[in-house]
Parts: sequence; structure tokens; C-alpha cells
Amino acid sequence: MLATPARVRSSVRNAMLVCMAAMLTGMSHSAYASEQSPGIPKSPVQQHYDEAFRLQDEGELERADAEHKAFLAALLHQIANARANLGIYSQAVPVYDEALGLMPNSIDLNLDYAAAALDGFDWNKAKTLASTTLEFLKRNGQPPNPAAISLLAQAMMGLGEYKEAVEQFKTLADLQPGFESSYALAGAYLALGDKANGSKIFTEMQAQFGDTAELHFRLGKLYGQATFYEDAVHEFKMAIAKNDQLPGAHFSLGATYMMQTGEPSYGEAEPELRKELTVDSRQPLVYVALGRIELIQHRFGDAESDLKRAIELDPLNTAAYALLGQLYTELGRIDDAEAAFRKQIAITMVPAKNEYEVERAHFCLGRLLIKRGDLANGRKELDISRDLLIEKAQQAESRLHGNTVFKLQNGKTHEANPEEIEEQEKLEGEAGHMIASSYDSLGVHAATAGDFGAAASYFRRAAHWDLKLGNIDNKWGRATFAAGNYSDAVGPLNRALALHPEDDGIRSMLGMSLFVTQDYAQTYLVLQPMETRIDANTPVGLAYFGSMAIAGDYQKGMAQLQLLEAAHPEAEEIHQALGEAYASRTLYGQAAEQLRIALRLHPTSSAAKYALALSDLELGEKANAQELLVELAKSGSKDDAVYFLLGRLQLESGLTKDAVGNLETAVKMNSGNAAYHRVLAEAYRKNEQPRDAEIELQKSATLESQGAPVNAVKAQF
Repeated sequence: MLATPARVRSSVRNAMLVCMAAMLTGMSHSAYASEQSPGIPKSPVQQHYDEAFRLQDEGELERADAEHKAFLAALLHQIANARANLGIYSQAVPVYDEALGLMPNSIDLNLDYAAAALDGFDWNKAKTLASTTLEFLKRNGQPPNPAAISLLAQAMMGLGEYKEAVEQFKTLADLQPGFESSYALAGAYLALGDKANGSKIFTEMQAQFGDTAELHFRLGKLYGQATFYEDAVHEFKMAIAKNDQLPGAHFSLGATYMMQTGEPSYGEAEPELRKELTVDSRQPLVYVALGRIELIQHRFGDAESDLKRAIELDPLNTAAYALLGQLYTELGRIDDAEAAFRKQIAITMVPAKNEYEVERAHFCLGRLLIKRGDLANGRKELDISRDLLIEKAQQAESRLHGNTVFKLQNGKTHEANPEEIEEQEKLEGEAGHMIASSYDSLGVHAATAGDFGAAASYFRRAAHWDLKLGNIDNKWGRATFAAGNYSDAVGPLNRALALHPEDDGIRSMLGMSLFVTQDYAQTYLVLQPMETRIDANTPVGLAYFGSMAIAGDYQKGMAQLQLLEAAHPEAEEIHQALGEAYASRTLYGQAAEQLRIALRLHPTSSAAKYALALSDLELGEKANAQELLVELAKSGSKDDAVYFLLGRLQLESGLTKDAVGNLETAVKMNSGNAAYHRVLAEAYRKNEQPRDAEIELQKSATLESQGAPVNAVKAQF
């Protein structure tokens, strides 16, 4: 990135502060009037919102900010919970994170987030949140929270940390004795393979809570989860003997038969499933199980009827669509099979659900597409299936004792429903006005205090929740520019300029941001309307005439740059602009000369080092280029091209292991570049990693077929 010289940087910042002060003077906060029906008490969330603006009007900005943050955290917490409850955990995560950023020590927020993570099979996140909560309570001399202990234990179970989980469940049983804690501890013992201790607790529970059908039913479910199928069958039969109309008992017995021995048990399982329908004929899982049996037995008509009935009762039942896809494939109804698999994939919100059953859907769909001649999309589906299979294997490896996963049902989430999601989006749209207005106020207060980084962050969040908020892009862009985050400033400043093309202040900041991020063509276009008003001896003048020389009128731009060089020989950025301009005309010798001057004046300039490395490569000075690239890599460059070029040079010079490391970094930073994968494959091959090489070649070919970049950088070898 083109770094502004100290003197120029100072002048830009001073000019920015003047612009910001002018912008803030007389600024009105984008508040939305709260509406409340007479006689109805305000919610705590609404109270925080109203109090924030009252304090703000009275000039109590610090207290107002505290109320704004309390309001935002509470409302974002509610929105995140609602998303999780709808079964869209992945969309709840950023909102939970946003709320935690405002109120990191909220016990309720941490626990709700942990519960949602548990429901979303995000075991590590659930463990971290529950552990953090318990540690916070301990540091503050407060007793442990039973809910946090339960969530931590369940997360450990999901991660295969069974022994550690058992200890947590023991602690929970001591803190909160009762049916549920005993039940959880027994289940943990069974998952650990410790049937003796699990059964002992069951005996104690029977003595304490009674020898009831419901107890035997729940014990059977735990035995089944832990794959102790004979014990599960026994408990379900005991439950049925005490109450043959107990909902779920016949289904659980039939399903256990199916899991125990598969097809040989279907004769025992089917009668139990049909008995369940006499108890409740509207249970979709029963129809799915019947459909599975009928499909295996080639009773296709019955299978289709039962699976369609399951979908009628539960339109989001992924298992029913999976079986329908298999059924239609066997019948040769390819269009129907494709539609079923696509539907299954579309409604699978959590890939890890049911041991990654969606992996098979992608695989089957891929084979269907290839069979029909759609090779590209077919291979894409097979690649997705492979990636899911790898993820599934990694999950299995993390478990210490097989793949048993014990998880208490928290009853909070369910499958996403399109109608419910649409309603939630509508509600969030309405709430977004209030959220944006609070963020806007926080941004104005931070900018007034000179904290432009925080201001930019608040304005960005305000725009996320309500992009139509008055003047938000203008404020967001200016604050981001003032904070020195030029690449992030481009977007909001672009939109602000589109609304106010007459504003030279916005245009100047956008032009400078584009110039610093080396988008010279756009810099020239943006600043050109101001040409008659631009003073060449200013940062904006350097940006304009530098970009003109590089991407516009070369002769005119170079003439101005050479005048600037004569007047300000100490300004390294002028030399860099000259170097970039010469390089744009393939005058690499002159470019290298100017870039070396820039580096002497500013030895840590990463932009000058990279530009010089490119020129040296064109001049055949590979050793010099490699040295510069090593310096950039060691300094932690965020430019993937640095690592790619360095890796390629190292590969040529026989430093294969170093090349592999840098090329892997480049791929990690930019996985969509086909050339990166292709050269990494070559490095793997030379490093005697043939399997990895083949994987990278396949990725490269896939990306090339999708139109990904084939040539990584301009410099040739």
C-alpha cells in the first residue's frame, strides 16, 4: 500500500479533522421516536432506548452511551435467540457475537449463545462460552451456574471428552439434585461405555421417582442413544406393558429394532410402527421409518405414499426427501430424484445434523448430474460431498470412544420454516431502525471524542441494520478515512459521492483512498472532475497526477510528477509514484531507480518494497526480488501475492519446503486463484507429497473451469 509521507500524512489528517468537525457541528442524531400505547408499561429494552436519548439530549454522553449499549445488547440478544429458535444458527452467530461485543459479561447472553451453539452442533463454541461464564463467576466470587455446567458437560460429550463430561454432570447432580440431573449423569456414563454406573443410577431413579411407563420410556431412549439396543428394547417393552398408549413408545421400540439388526428386524419393527399410528396418526417420523422399510422391500408404491405423507406433516423433513430421492432413482424417475435431493439440500440448515446425512444427498445428486451429461455441476456436488465426508471423519476422530454423541434436548430450536423466517426478517427490519439510531449516536459521540476507529465501527453497524439511515455512508466513510482504513473507506465514500457528486470533500477522500490502495484508474476517474481546483502541491494533487501518469495521460502526469520531485525530493511517495508510472510503461530500470530512492527515504515502506520486487523480477534480478519478498513476508504482509511470488521463487531455487509453506499461506489467503493451487501442486510434487499435489491440481482445474484467475500476478518468470 502506498504510504503517505509524514508531512503529507499530517496534512491529510489535519484536513480530515477539520472536515469531521464541520460534519459534526450541528449534527442531529438519527433517532427514531418511540411509540408506546397509553397505559402499557414499557419493556426494559425500550426503557434503555428512551433513557439513552434523554441523557444524550441533556449532554450526559458517557451515561447515554452506556444506555445505548445496554439497549443494543438486549435487543440483539433477542434477535439472535429468535434466529436460533428458527433453526438458522449460522445466521444467529454474528448477532450473538455483536451483542457479546457490547456486553461480554452478560450471563444470560453467554448461556443462550452456548445453548444455541449446542443445538447447532458447534461444540467448541458451546464449550468456550460455558467455560467463560463459569470462570467469570468464579473470579467474581459467585457460585457456579447449573445451566452453564450442564451446557459445558453436553459440549464435552459432543467433542468426545466423555470422562471430563461425567465429572461436570456429577457436579451438576450435587448442585441441583433431581430427575434431570440424574438422567443426564446416567446418560453420560452410558456414552462412556460404563453401563454398570448408568444402570445403578437408573435403579436409584426408579426407587425415587416411581416405576412408571414414562420413566422406562426415557431410560430406553438413553440406552438406545448409547447403542445398548437390547436394554433399550427391554425398557420400551416395560413402558408399553404399563401403558400401551404412551406416545412415542411403539415408534421407539420399532426404530430400535431397525437400528439393532437392520433389515432382518423389519418384520418386528413394522407392526410397532403401525401401532404407533393408532396412538397418533400424525407423526411424520413414523411414516419415514415405514417408507424406509417399504423402500428396502421394493414396495415402491407404499413407500412413496408414506414418504409423501411424512412431508405433508413435516415439509422440512430432510430424511423423507432423502428416501424419496433414492426411491425415484431406483424407479428411473431422474427428474423427480434430482428435485428430491435438491430439496433435501436446500432445507438442511445444519450440515452436521443426523451424522451429515446431507453428504449422501450431494453425492447422489452429483452422480445423477454426471449421468445426464452435466459434468461441471456434477463434479461440484461430488466435491461438496467429499468435503462433508472429510468433516464428518474429523468429527468422528475427535470422539474418544466411537461415534456416540449424547446430547440433552434443550427444546429451544427446530427446523427453519420459510414463513417464520419471513416474519422474523420483517420484525428485524422494523427493529433495525432503532438499532441503527443507537449505533449512529455512539458513532457521533466517538467521532466527537476523536476516536475515529470506534466511530467507523459504529457507523458500519448502523448501516448494516439500516442503510437508509440519514447520511450514514457519509459519516461512515469519513470516519473510516480519518482512522486510516482506506480500503474500507472506499465503499461508503463511493455511495456517499453518488448522492453528493458536488461535494469536493467526499471526492477528495475517495480519491485519496483509491490512490493509497493503488487503484489508479479509479483514482483518476474520481478526481478528474476537480482538476481545475486541485493544487499539485497537496496530497490530493499527488494522488491525481500520480494516477494520471500511471493510468491516464502519461505525458501530462509525468510532467507534474517531475515538477513535484524537484520541489520535494524528500517525499518518498513522489518517487514511488514515479516508479509506478515508469513500470506502467515497462521502463523497469527507471522504475527500480525511483523505487530504491523511495526505500532509502522510507525503509519500511511495504508498497515500495513490493513494487521494487516486481520491477526486479522483470529485470531478471531474482535474488534481489526474493530478498525483498522475504522481508515483506516476515513483516506479516496481508498481500497473498507476496507469498505466492516468494514461494514460486523459492521453488525455482530449490528451497522446496520453504516454498510449500509460503504457497500454502497464499492459498489460505486467497483460495479462489487457480494459479496458486497449480503452483502449490508442483511444490507438493517436488516435496514428495503426491496425494496433496493431486488434490491441488483438481482444485486448480475446477477453478479454471469456473473462470478463476489463471495468472496470479503480472510479473513473469
